[in-house]
Amino acid sequence: MAGKMMGEEFGIDMVGTDAAGAELAAVTASANAPWPAAPHELRRLRIRKRESQEKFWSRFGVTQSSGSRFETGVVIPPPVAILLRLYVNGTLNDEDLHG
Repeated sequence: MAGKMMGEEFGIDMVGTDAAGAELAAVTASANAPWPAAPHELRRLRIRKRESQEKFWSRFGVTQSSGSRFETGVVIPPPVAILLRLYVNGTLNDEDLHG
């Protein structure tokens, strides 16, 4: 499982509500496409927020090392993927995740 690429294991639909989410939604081919459309979209989101891997991924309970792997295509565990989707959709914010 650890060697599978994102999207092979499961897909996550995404509807963007903020600028970063809207940008990612535009890249996603359809509502049923796996989210993110490609691993590099995670990196683009993190860079757009101007955050280090450590800061960005820690809000989801993930180490910098694991976050780096997710950004290169390793499957994101479902609990982390759900939090990530809710964060991008605007359902969860930083205060919710760091609370």
